[in-house]
Amino acid sequence: MKRHQNDGVSKRCQCPRREWSRCVHPWHLAFKRGGNRYRFSLSRMARTLGEPIPASKTEAKALADRLRGEIRAGRTPVARPVPPPDVSGLTFGDVCDRYLLEYVGKIDSPDGPRWTGQHLRPRTAQQAEYHIGTIRRIPVRAALGMTMPLEKKSFADVTTTDVKTVQAARRPYGLVGCNRLMARLRHLFTWSIVEGLTDRSPFTRGGVSLVTLDHRAETERTRRLQPGERSRLLQHAHPHLQALIIAALATGCRLGELLSLQWSQIQRDEKGEAQLIVLPASKTKTHDLRVIPVSSDLRAVLEMRRTDPKGEALPPEAFVFGNQVGERIGSIKTAWRNTCRLAGIHDLHFQSSLACHHPGRA
Repeated sequence: MKRHQNDGVSKRCQCPRREWSRCVHPWHLAFKRGGNRYRFSLSRMARTLGEPIPASKTEAKALADRLRGEIRAGRTPVARPVPPPDVSGLTFGDVCDRYLLEYVGKIDSPDGPRWTGQHLRPRTAQQAEYHIGTIRRIPVRAALGMTMPLEKKSFADVTTTDVKTVQAARRPYGLVGCNRLMARLRHLFTWSIVEGLTDRSPFTRGGVSLVTLDHRAETERTRRLQPGERSRLLQHAHPHLQALIIAALATGCRLGELLSLQWSQIQRDEKGEAQLIVLPASKTKTHDLRVIPVSSDLRAVLEMRRTDPKGEALPPEAFVFGNQVGERIGSIKTAWRNTCRLAGIHDLHFQSSLACHHPGRA
């Protein structure tokens, strides 16, 4: 019996996929994590939890997302909710540990830390871990004129003065970097309020901001392609970088979005020609689904990259701008710098100069 899949949510019936929204057969979830496979009947799971049985795909996906979240957090989905823990004795370091685990999604493994990607992309999660690690080590004032690392202080006793101390300690290392670090600290307190760990933030009082970021340090990138630079870049770039340059100019996608693009995210018409690029929310910086039409130039590039060295079509999970066999490429920094040097172009950033050059970029 053929089983149609839709992000792990499917129906195990012989009804055509277009009839799923109307047929009465139950929804199922298949999920793999950490080498373990989980299979659930969403109807049976809903009855166990005392909830209405999901009828539409939207309801089924909502329940499936909750079950995945429980599994990622190391909890059994059918377990009864436990009462919230006592937070009266938590230190700032304890809250940092919970933030890294529950929001940033850090998983310690023998091969080093990994990230669930539920809320933050891996690169952003690594930066968040660095910021939290830096913040918790900064000394702040304690009793009797002494100091202590912020992570040792009771979370309920962290004050606006402590936050300003952190800001003053990091400002000499760069205003932009200080802004990013303070934004992460502000979000930690916002997350703590949502999670019930505190009811206040040292950043605000009565709707008034007590700690502000230095927005004067934030400079907008204005460098754009000048006449003739596009042709010089394509002339000196190797085929892989040529394809990325054409794709960036045609779609306005960011570099990370292009490098993570898979063939399954390209929709084709009945003739087999690429028509749309569908970027899921998990791969965009704004966490919004984005659908981008494929231009004729980009369509030609995609057709050239569609097959492996043996002439066989790459599988759906292969990366469009990966290597010859569809494996992901992590960085193009060296190739980009060398190409710009050979083309006689200076101060040109791939992300801002090519992707932002597209007028329709979100």
